[in-house]
Amino acid sequence: MELIVLVWRNLTARLTRSTFTWLGIAVATASMVLFLSFGEGLRHALAAEMGNMGPQIRVVAQGTDAFSPPLPELPPEMLGQIEKLAPELGIKKIVPAVVMFRGGFDPASSFLFYGLPEGSDPRDFYPKARVAAGRLDPHPNGAVVGSKKAELNHLTLGKPLRLSREVTVPVVGVMKPAGSMVDSFIFVPMKTLQKVLGTKNYGVFLIQLEPGVNADEVSRKLEEAIPGIDAQSTSEALKYAERAMRIGDLIRFGISLVALVVGGLLVANTVMMSVYERTREFGVMRAIGARRRFIFSLVLSEALFLALSGGLAGILAGIAGSAVINVYTQHAVGLALSAVTPRLALFSLAVALVLGLVAGLIPARNASRIPVTEALGRV
Repeated sequence: MELIVLVWRNLTARLTRSTFTWLGIAVATASMVLFLSFGEGLRHALAAEMGNMGPQIRVVAQGTDAFSPPLPELPPEMLGQIEKLAPELGIKKIVPAVVMFRGGFDPASSFLFYGLPEGSDPRDFYPKARVAAGRLDPHPNGAVVGSKKAELNHLTLGKPLRLSREVTVPVVGVMKPAGSMVDSFIFVPMKTLQKVLGTKNYGVFLIQLEPGVNADEVSRKLEEAIPGIDAQSTSEALKYAERAMRIGDLIRFGISLVALVVGGLLVANTVMMSVYERTREFGVMRAIGARRRFIFSLVLSEALFLALSGGLAGILAGIAGSAVINVYTQHAVGLALSAVTPRLALFSLAVALVLGLVAGLIPARNASRIPVTEALGRV
């Protein structure tokens, strides 16, 4: 208890310096929490998305990134090859599709089009899809728009949607909000999208399996039977995403580490200056019986207190920042893309404490080794 009182007295005696040091740790911790919260948010969103998708396997051209819009590189005859294998592999349904992405400066001006074959509608992609206005079937020549995309671009029934200079289709359906990425998709007839892209190829085959069929096993057999394809099951996609996110986490942590190092230097500077200014005080404490271990613990505790309190403040600031980010992403794409999990909060607090420990060790060691005669001799 005596140690805590001394720590508080020493820090408040130099309030301005202590406050700025505390703020440095808080800002550094908050930046780390915010950077890493995107990885946590994406993990949750992706797991939810994969669980809601109807197709268990996604077949694309070999080398296609698991989460990039696939180019139309699958020839029509490849569909026939998969159809021949369907009875043997337990394939229930094959939905060929064409994908086109038109990017913009913000989510409102970016469009992801899915071209579906005749007889297919968004429920083949997302079984929970429901219509809010119009119809779900984009055929023969219309567009069914996700709720968020319709809201951001004021797309209502009958409004023309321009796919290219030559091709324009009317909005024939608006979907109900699903709290999913499908809220930002636009579904059109496949022939229409193939005309825009100038191809007869497909971009992806969405495969639904019979109940009880192992998706990973089917994916492996498809890749063995048909050269030039990647058959990605839901579990494989999640594993790929986890690897990519871990790399992203390391990059984001490396960026935030710069701020953390600056925060650590602030702590070290504050504690070192405090030691220098209190040399005579330490001498008096030693003269009346204080041991070196006590002096060491006192100085180190000051550094740890600054790190702990700054770390906690940074975590709270990170949670608040994450909530603000989610308000924007919910409005823009209908998904919460930032999440401060207990694991992330504990990791951030541990990093702040290690930072304080490292920053306080040398000043604490120096303070505990100051000779009593030298300390009392300073004016």
